[in-house]
Amino acid sequence: MRLLPFQQSFVRAALNTTAMMVLFYVVGFLYQRYYEDRAYWKFTFGLILAFVIVTGLRFRINAGFSYIGDGTAYFKPEPVSFFFGALITNLTTLLNSLLYQLVRSRVIMKQRQATLLADQREAKLQFLRAQMNPHFLFNTLNNIYSLAVVKSDKTAPLVLRLSDLLQYVIYDAQKSRTSLAKEISILEEYISLFQLQHEEPVKVDFSYQLPREPIMIEPLLLVPIVENCFKHGDFAENPDAYVTLTLGWKNDVLHFKADNSYNPNQHQKDRTGGVGLENIKRRLQLQYPDRHSLRIEANDRIFSLELNLELQNTDAL
Repeated sequence: MRLLPFQQSFVRAALNTTAMMVLFYVVGFLYQRYYEDRAYWKFTFGLILAFVIVTGLRFRINAGFSYIGDGTAYFKPEPVSFFFGALITNLTTLLNSLLYQLVRSRVIMKQRQATLLADQREAKLQFLRAQMNPHFLFNTLNNIYSLAVVKSDKTAPLVLRLSDLLQYVIYDAQKSRTSLAKEISILEEYISLFQLQHEEPVKVDFSYQLPREPIMIEPLLLVPIVENCFKHGDFAENPDAYVTLTLGWKNDVLHFKADNSYNPNQHQKDRTGGVGLENIKRRLQLQYPDRHSLRIEANDRIFSLELNLELQNTDAL
């Protein structure tokens, strides 16, 4: 028995490798074409057919390289050995291909699920913002209408301030993040709008401390809290009515506290007043899961809300 020459050994190995590669990719094609479409019978039939064809082909390849041109054997041909050799290696190739396709399908499925969840999350956020924005604008337009009826000189500046708020609501609020400084400037605009509704200045105190580095937050997250204070405050009947707003920053945590006086006996305002706060709760759960705490208390004639928001490095500009 003589060793097969290098050239013929190389050709034999290349043909066997090519046949196994064809089997590997054919199994992948059958898996994606039929198995994933639940056409199990077609998949099984195609799998068996491909396996039989490639096994027979490799048997012929290996047997054909056992002789030289004059019929002299390089080594004693053993058909059974050729057959089982091709059978075992093809079976290993088939199983590896199936395992690869299973892992691939699982990864693709997880990616699709993640994409779907992200799309659903974004759609839900847009829906919540769409709910809040008309509510926010509705109150402001009502205030402008009231001033316009009595032909107040405050109507024009009120409309000008409203245009700034509209620009923020229509453009900036549709983004995933806005700067904390911008949100604070909108709060100041909204407070000014509220002050313009009254002949005499009302007691609204807003103090804040910005962090040194620019921080990005969910847009229109703080405005509805202030809006809730104004909507449910008792400025109409209480000369000592007040709203106190405090914003602080410490150890990467944003602290926002809102206190306002209110009359617990006036329940008619509560018919629509919960919309803004409920939206805030849902948006916090979506955007800052396990990174926030929201405490709401109503004691006697004081309504208090405190928000602690942990902001990570990804929230910085």
